Amino acid sequence: MAKATARRLVPAAALLGLTLSGIPGVAQTTGPVGMWNLETRNLAERATGGVRNVLLRIQETDGRFHAQMTSPRSTFLDVRDFEYQDGRMRVIFGSYSYLLELEGDQLTGTMTSPVDTLSVRGRRQQGTMYAGDTPEEYVSTRTGMLGHRTRLEPPEDETDPGDWVRSRVQSVDDYALILRGIPVSFTNPEEHERQLTELAGRRVSVTGAWIGARYRIDAIEAASEDTR
Repeated sequence: MAKATARRLVPAAALLGLTLSGIPGVAQTTGPVGMWNLETRNLAERATGGVRNVLLRIQETDGRFHAQMTSPRSTFLDVRDFEYQDGRMRVIFGSYSYLLELEGDQLTGTMTSPVDTLSVRGRRQQGTMYAGDTPEEYVSTRTGMLGHRTRLEPPEDETDPGDWVRSRVQSVDDYALILRGIPVSFTNPEEHERQLTELAGRRVSVTGAWIGARYRIDAIEAASEDTR
């Protein structure tokens, strides 16, 4: 174990890059230290074209590099071998061997496994999310009662559900979409105050995205099954 650790921490300046001869030469670029999100085709999902993401964390202490990669359990483990010189990187993790070129905040290269050799793309990021620092926003349409954030829905026998909600609203922030009895507040109710006031007490369809525990309204309208 001590011998493997020593190889992982060899100084970058001492590496001759002989094992990296398979990668075309690249110009001197910024260093490898940081969190890298590596993306390859998922060998387990060949028919559907799935994507496999792993994180490569590279740190430097006293001029020596220390690299770790995420395991199938999403925990960071030390790589078996790491070499870097002049924008060329070699990483061995278990039965996977990566040959990579670094240019700025991007990595490109190949990953060789006992099964196949695949192309790799990577990008530097700040956090430890597999989807990247800014995951793709998921926009959807939710349908529920437009009620009050604490008083919830009007009673079923209420003759004027809209007035019931509006009479209890002290600010536009009090409007909420009631989903299975749970109130969901909005991030931008002031932008849709007129629609919220008109549709209060009715079933509505809200198109938007989650921002934390609240829902951002992109569009709101009466639900097609609403008869009020």
